[in-house]
Amino acid sequence: MTSSDLFPAISPAMARELFLIRDASWGDRFKENFNQFIIAPLEYSWPVIKLPLPPSRTSNHALILVEHGEVDITIGHQAYTLRSKELVIVPALQIFTLHSIRPDSIGFMSFISQELLLGAASEFDFLKLTGNPHINLSDQQAQFVSTLLHRLAIEYQENGATKPELIRPYLLALFAEIDRAYVGPMATKTDLGERLIQRFMDVLTTRIRETRLASQYADWLAVSPNHLNKVVKNRTGKSPSVWIDERVVLEAKVLLVQTELTVAQIAHEMGFPDQSTFGKLFRKYTELTPTQFRSQFVEALQRD
Repeated sequence: MTSSDLFPAISPAMARELFLIRDASWGDRFKENFNQFIIAPLEYSWPVIKLPLPPSRTSNHALILVEHGEVDITIGHQAYTLRSKELVIVPALQIFTLHSIRPDSIGFMSFISQELLLGAASEFDFLKLTGNPHINLSDQQAQFVSTLLHRLAIEYQENGATKPELIRPYLLALFAEIDRAYVGPMATKTDLGERLIQRFMDVLTTRIRETRLASQYADWLAVSPNHLNKVVKNRTGKSPSVWIDERVVLEAKVLLVQTELTVAQIAHEMGFPDQSTFGKLFRKYTELTPTQFRSQFVEALQRD
């Protein structure tokens, strides 16, 4: 089974049709080959985004830099409020929810295809599903990153993404600068319990479509189910089973919004014996049936 089978994702072109308001600048926003690379200032982007967005997964890496203002975003299950000199990188295929962008926000938003990087993504931990998406920049680092993004924005406005031989070196320089500020998910977690939790979250992110059994996750982590349950519940306030259920619901939300699969098909995809069992779990965590959730967001996204 391929990554696209396990993690159905949408392209920038599909996201444009779902999540953006068509305005007079529509043609100017989307240059040639924008599915490969697109960048825009936050102050230019936010007025046409149908905020808040539902949980989404794209086939491209996403980058948001805040120079002024605030952006509220959830990546996986972790919520962030980005302020000055902070950025997030959402790796391709990771689920994220963009909640709000303060109207006075200044910065950049960019989507970068995996193909454009020619395999260089493997060199940077923050482009991996299990990486730490949130990065704080020093004054100097913020200046360097902003300068590179400004240059990329000029290139995009002039030529779209038709000159990858120019865009790629700038992106690699950008990522190298970000990498200097990057702190991996394990770097500050010297405590064994915290490290186990991080490993559990990593496996949860990448293998949620395989099983809902907490005992299987314990087996993958080479610990007993009782030990995993004790550590995770004591440190997070929620048992592994609850974390698994919440991730299942998050995955289901993406399928409800981004695909035309029926509720019964989604129940099957997520490993439920029947639609009723899936519906009960979904309603337990959202207070909506899957059909109600889908209808709610379809109506919201159809607003202009």
